Amino acid sequence: MTTLGKLVDKGPTHHLIGYSSDSRGTHETGAFLIHPKSKTKIRENPSIWDVQAKSQTSITCRPTHYGEPRSTPDKAREMLVAAGHIHLSRGLRTSANKVAVAFTDAVCMGGRSWNTIKTKEIAPPGTAEAIILFLNSAYGILIRAGYGQSSDLGRCPINVNAIDGHPIPDFAGAAAVNARRIAAENFDRLRQLPLERIALAAIDPHRREIDRIVTLMLGLPWDPAAESMLDLWRRLLCLQPAINARNQSVLTKLKANGIGQ
Repeated sequence: MTTLGKLVDKGPTHHLIGYSSDSRGTHETGAFLIHPKSKTKIRENPSIWDVQAKSQTSITCRPTHYGEPRSTPDKAREMLVAAGHIHLSRGLRTSANKVAVAFTDAVCMGGRSWNTIKTKEIAPPGTAEAIILFLNSAYGILIRAGYGQSSDLGRCPINVNAIDGHPIPDFAGAAAVNARRIAAENFDRLRQLPLERIALAAIDPHRREIDRIVTLMLGLPWDPAAESMLDLWRRLLCLQPAINARNQSVLTKLKANGIGQ
C-alpha cells in the first residue's frame, strides 16, 4: 500500500479556479466566472464543478459548468494547465452519489465538489485507470469511508490537504504490472456502465463487475468461493449506517433483494 499523493498531483481548489455565477453572495475570487452549462452558451474552459447525482451515473462524466476568464490571462492559463481527466469527489455521499472518482473525456477543471488529480509524469501507463477503478470499487469505498473526515452518516468528505494521504495500493510500482494491464484492458468498458448509488453496491451488477476486475488487479483469485465471500462483504458494507445513512429508499431496495430486516 501507499498513499494517493505518491501517485498523483492534485489540482487547485475551487477558490483559485473561480466562483459560480449562480452562487449569490459568494466572494468573487479565482481566475474564472463559472457558469452552469444550462445557463450559458459558452463552451470553453469546461469544469466538473458540482456533484449532480441524477446525471453523474457512470464513471464517465461530463462537464457541468464552463468558465469565463475574469482575471489576468496568466491566472486562467495556470488553471487550465492544471486541468485533467480524473476528478475526485471531495464531499462524497454514499447514500446519494454513484461515483467516487470521475473520468471526463474532455480535459476539465475541477470545482466546488470535484478536485482534479493527475498521475505523476513518471507513472507507467495504466496507473490512472487502476486508480479510478479501485476507488470506485467496494474495496476503495471501504477505505474512503474509513478515511472520510465526517461523523455524519453516509458522508465521506475529505479536504484538499487530505487527498495526498488517502491509502491506496501502489499501482505505479513494479509489482503492479498485471494490475495496470488488467485495468487498461477493461477501463473503456467499465467506465461507461450505469451505476446505482454506492450504498446499493450489493445489488448493483455493474459495481460487482468493477469489483471482479479490481479483485483480479489485486492479484486475488476469482472463483465461486471468492465471489460468494465478496457478495457477503458487499452486503455487510451496505448495511452499515455509515454507508446507507439510514436512507429509507436505500433500505427498501436492499430489503426487496433480501438484504437487511
